[in-house]
Amino acid sequence: MDFKNTSMIELAVVVAQHLKHKDIRVVLVGGLAVEIYTENQYLTNDIDMVDISYQKPAVLRAAMLELGFTKQGRVYRNSSTDIVMEFPSAPLAVGDELIKEQTNIETEFGEIPILFAVDVIKDRLAAYLHWKDQQSLIQALCIMLCHKIAPKEIKAFYENEASEEAFEKLQNMHSALKRKKLSKMPDIEKYVVEQLLKAL
Repeated sequence: MDFKNTSMIELAVVVAQHLKHKDIRVVLVGGLAVEIYTENQYLTNDIDMVDISYQKPAVLRAAMLELGFTKQGRVYRNSSTDIVMEFPSAPLAVGDELIKEQTNIETEFGEIPILFAVDVIKDRLAAYLHWKDQQSLIQALCIMLCHKIAPKEIKAFYENEASEEAFEKLQNMHSALKRKKLSKMPDIEKYVVEQLLKAL
């Protein structure tokens, strides 16, 4: 199939629905989930989906081949688009926490299964905690502010992954951003970088 003028979201919908017809249930995770929940303030160039139906790799490869995608290393590529697709291994988890429920969002192209916003936040925070990825912290805070998700909703998770002290720092950042009415990613990034530099 030709996906030359297909947007990232549209391609994700097409692939998810095609795989569903093949009894392969996938959930959108990663950068595109962040892009959706930050209302396009973060942009990605790949699509990550986890197969929660635990199909054999050969079944997934055959289904993707029907859409013109071939596996090259860890990713699937189609010559008509620069968008690449990856299917991280199941189970679906953030940090040490297994994810048992997902949601569906309705787009102009159709429905797509995706992590809840709070789980995308946890995923980004885990990346920050374990790999010191500042951008992941910024993305997590942006989603929290965009969707009015309070730190207390991820308190148990964050303290389990890090510490009570680490959670207090996150909570203080969130409170300051909210107080300053900063919800755009460049503003959040500037503030976070300043705070992290002060902590050195």
